[in-house]
Amino acid sequence: MKLYKNLTTALKERDKVTAIKIVIKDQKFPLELLELPYLEEAYLEGECEDFPDHISGWKNLKILSIKWDHFKGDLSAIFSLPKIENFKIIETPLKTFLLPLGTIAAPLKHLTVKSCNLEKLPEEISMLVHLNEMHLPGNKLTALPFSFQELKKLKRLNLDSNQFTQFPDAVKKMPHLGHLSIDGNNFSEEEKARIQREFHISPN
Repeated sequence: MKLYKNLTTALKERDKVTAIKIVIKDQKFPLELLELPYLEEAYLEGECEDFPDHISGWKNLKILSIKWDHFKGDLSAIFSLPKIENFKIIETPLKTFLLPLGTIAAPLKHLTVKSCNLEKLPEEISMLVHLNEMHLPGNKLTALPFSFQELKKLKRLNLDSNQFTQFPDAVKKMPHLGHLSIDGNNFSEEEKARIQREFHISPN
């Protein structure tokens, strides 16, 4: 699989492009990037501050990684992509994220939101019914939504370096969860002892 690193070249050869890695130097998202009909993987960095409310292309996109440290927009449209399986948001300001109203088309299996100042997850997170892994390290989470326990297929969860003071008990109701990491949070010594006793894990 050829990894295109120049958008101009990719647009000239659009029917061949399945993977792209580019730095967006403008504040505006380049809409022509959506005009790559066979794109399966996109790795995007740079100065981008917004994202379109509706995506007309990217019908074959499976993997998307975003790292935009000046971002001010909304990424909800991505959750409507019909084939997206792996979505990574890294060091991109995002206090919360919205999910589109109605049915979510995305068969998302892996979701990463790393070091994004994320303060809460939406209750609608339960609509991501195919999730196997969720990695949320380096954020500002203090709790999980009640609906979180509906993620029945979730097997791996990383909550490292957030601001939890109490263990999120919704996790106890997730029978398929096989790996949990919750190091680097604000647990009291009493809470650490309770976690060790009830959940057989030892936070740092």
